[in-house]
Amino acid sequence: MTEAEISNQLLALSGISLSGVSVFFTLFSGYIVALYFFLHRAPFAMRAVVFLFLTLAFLYLGMLANGMSHHAMGLHQALADLAAVKPVTAGGRALLDGGDANLNLHWMNIAGLGLNYLALLYLTFFYRWER
Repeated sequence: MTEAEISNQLLALSGISLSGVSVFFTLFSGYIVALYFFLHRAPFAMRAVVFLFLTLAFLYLGMLANGMSHHAMGLHQALADLAAVKPVTAGGRALLDGGDANLNLHWMNIAGLGLNYLALLYLTFFYRWER
């Protein structure tokens, strides 16, 4: 791969990851609104089914983020291999300098998704809403 192809794919991954974050915030916000207005009064079976759907959606988003993270780390490695063989442009060097942040971002995404999931689990099944 050339430096231009690697850079193009990394930038495309950024757009896809922003779309994933957007979907996550939409699901999270919609679920909070549903809990506040009507789901907290719903029978246990309905809350369980809706929470199962949310769980499957979060798992899908988590797998998508994990795959994108591995793909980005592979692209960073390909760029590093290319830089070892021939000089890269300033843009390529900038992408290489920020490559380690992807590993930290991966774990921050997992932690954030896990904490939000636990908060929604608590609000769905254990929190006592005012009637």
